[in-house]
Amino acid sequence: MTQTRTPSPDPDEAIRERILSRAKAVNASILEGLRIAADDLEAGEHRAALGALDGIEAQIGIIRSVLLLLS
Repeated sequence: MTQTRTPSPDPDEAIRERILSRAKAVNASILEGLRIAADDLEAGEHRAALGALDGIEAQIGIIRSVLLLLS
């Protein structure tokens, strides 16, 4: 019986995939916050919209930093 060897995964590619996964997760969170803020503004709830936007600047900084790792 012959054994087939699967090639070892490329560690650089594995790291790249993890970075992209993190960027996608942060992006989804940002988009959800913007969607909530848009709904709140449409309903005339400006304070609720401010709450929905709270922290988005930090998330944008995170995604920017994460994407810079790929540069």
